[in-house]
Amino acid sequence: MSKSKSHSSTPERAAASTAERFARAVERFNAGQAAEAAALCEPIVQAQPGHAQAWQLLGMSRIVDGRPGDALPPLRQALALQPRNTQLLCLLGTACSQSGQAQDAVAWFDQALAIEPGSADIWYDRGNALHALRQHDAALASFSQAVRIAPRHAHAWLNRGHALLALHRPDEAIASFERATDADPRQPRAWLALGEALEKARRLPDALACYEKAVVLDADSADGWLKFGSTLQQLGRPDLALERFRQAARRAPHSPQVLLGLAMALAKVEGPAAALAPLQQAHAVDPANPAITLWLVDAMLKTSHWAGLPALFDEVLRLLRSGAAGTVTISTLAHPDASAEDLLRSNRAFAAAESQGVGASAPSTLPHAAGRRLRLAYLSSDLRTHAVSHLMAGVFEAHDRSRFETFAFSTWPQADDSPERHRVQAAFEHFIDVHALGDGEAARLIAQHRIDILIDLNGLTTHGRPGILARRPAPVQVQYLGYPGTSGMPQLDYILGDRWVTPVEQAQAFSEHIVRLPESFQANDDARAIAPDTPSRAELGLPEHGFVFCCLNNSYKINPRVFDRWMNLLRALPQAVLWLLGDGETARRNLRAEAQARGVEPERLVFAQRRPYAQYLAQYRQADLFLDTLPFNGGTTVSDALWAGLPVLTQLGHTFAGRMAASLLDAVGLPELITRSADEYEALALRLAREPDALGALRQRLAANLATAPLFDTRRFTRHLERALEHMAARHAQGLPPESFDVADLPPAGAAAA
Repeated sequence: MSKSKSHSSTPERAAASTAERFARAVERFNAGQAAEAAALCEPIVQAQPGHAQAWQLLGMSRIVDGRPGDALPPLRQALALQPRNTQLLCLLGTACSQSGQAQDAVAWFDQALAIEPGSADIWYDRGNALHALRQHDAALASFSQAVRIAPRHAHAWLNRGHALLALHRPDEAIASFERATDADPRQPRAWLALGEALEKARRLPDALACYEKAVVLDADSADGWLKFGSTLQQLGRPDLALERFRQAARRAPHSPQVLLGLAMALAKVEGPAAALAPLQQAHAVDPANPAITLWLVDAMLKTSHWAGLPALFDEVLRLLRSGAAGTVTISTLAHPDASAEDLLRSNRAFAAAESQGVGASAPSTLPHAAGRRLRLAYLSSDLRTHAVSHLMAGVFEAHDRSRFETFAFSTWPQADDSPERHRVQAAFEHFIDVHALGDGEAARLIAQHRIDILIDLNGLTTHGRPGILARRPAPVQVQYLGYPGTSGMPQLDYILGDRWVTPVEQAQAFSEHIVRLPESFQANDDARAIAPDTPSRAELGLPEHGFVFCCLNNSYKINPRVFDRWMNLLRALPQAVLWLLGDGETARRNLRAEAQARGVEPERLVFAQRRPYAQYLAQYRQADLFLDTLPFNGGTTVSDALWAGLPVLTQLGHTFAGRMAASLLDAVGLPELITRSADEYEALALRLAREPDALGALRQRLAANLATAPLFDTRRFTRHLERALEHMAARHAQGLPPESFDVADLPPAGAAAA
């Protein structure tokens, strides 16, 4: 009896042992100890190959343990035992997805749906697999089916939004993300996704609210703080952005993107010198990141930090030529070896990325109604205290109101109570602030005003809004002034230039059709005041005697090549000094060190202080000759110097930015100050410094020309501009495509009525 009892109890004890082991495996799995659960399951399935639950738990444990490929065999074993188990089919789909077998994953989910077509979770999982295959239309259909079955399925709404973004349907994506936040308002990922979509649509105040919600829900999210800061930066509040970037840096101190955001805010709040260290750190972590490389070069140029610059210039040139730059910095125009074609290729790639999936908000063939004035609009963030307004204010005022109805659409994100802002506002019949509107909303508003011609005064500058222009809210769109080069945008029909900055032989380097104005591309305001009192040289830190070379261009336009030429001049002229802007103590210190390294006493570099505009103009009277920079000339700065009576010497470059000063000098009657090589530039500067009579004659001719030269005849320039605009509008009204053309010159002043 005892022997028989022993034999009968062995299977029972084995079964009990298996059950206990399996229960422990379940406990381990539920406690997050997937590896331990798998170790407990392995002897169970060896002893009992028919234990479907153990095979399933083994597969699940391997998925959770990051071994999805190893999960497939046990899951198939479990499925062989339970062929209609939809949970197993979905687990197989998940394992295939995670191991890169997305097509097989879809097949498993399809089998599960054949058994249980009403499962929202299975449709959701299938959508994820299709999304991984980049089959975004099919993924969208799956996610849409999931939310039809379960309208509160937050994850399905979220990933449906991602599919819509991949299909370049941003407005629908925003709506889907909003449904995700409605379904689960405690999910930070949904708020982040909604914020990103709103930010891309330039609905920045709405995006800001989403990011604020995200960091409240997950204060440890570096990504949330990063995006929070980025949006504040775009809204013109770098001071507030800086604290958010610092929060992100506390959580992800080595993240290249966090370091980049931190650097850009520091540059605005504390100056470009403060941005150098985080940019260098970011570049060390991620040297292949194009945006980091470009912004590092930008900071180095702005601080005259030239150590290591040649290698970075080589890298930037490679990025430009490959179209992989991914972003645009104004200092790229100062690259000594970048051609007009290089800039076109890079800007075209950037514009294509910015315009991806954007549709026109209005028909581009709206005819101009006969008998009414042309509706002319300017789009700009710089209708305020800014160089663009200093140049354009008089033009805005001089437009012929009998022929043009004028509109301004301002995108500057901050309040502005400056005199310049008030003057510009008064110059327009309609001044409309659109900074808080998304790109789509702003484009629709512009289209509703039935604008005939829209002139973009920003181009690819910091607060530019290419997303508005990409939607083509006006039938004729024009690039002008704010960015000295091509936009790369096919939605911009024309660029305003002249024979200097947009020569015929460079037409292929512009995405726009070129309209050549007859005298100079650059508008100027002949009403801008110069302070009557001239500060003494002593007040400006200049020597009482001796020749004063001057260049008050921004520091990022100064590169080692042009600086070498300037130092040659100072060595040849022991009594001369060089008067620079030197924005920031770091730039001043570095430039003095560079001078000393070239055998020039550091104190012979004198640095100007920023002053109110009228006083800034007055100080030019104490200089003898303005030395322009290459490859990025002065634009407004050169016309400022000329307006104040100071002759400017330039070297003709190979890009729009490198040919601006030539245009200005020609239009003011001083073409002999346009040189064609660095040797000629240096030799002429030296001759003029040694021959005061020759320089004095140039100064006298400039003074005489100021009242008559076309460069400073605002009304004449405006009439030429209006001729150009009317020709554009006439072509459009006739159903003709845009074409390049030259604007006919008006008769000389006084010869005929304008």
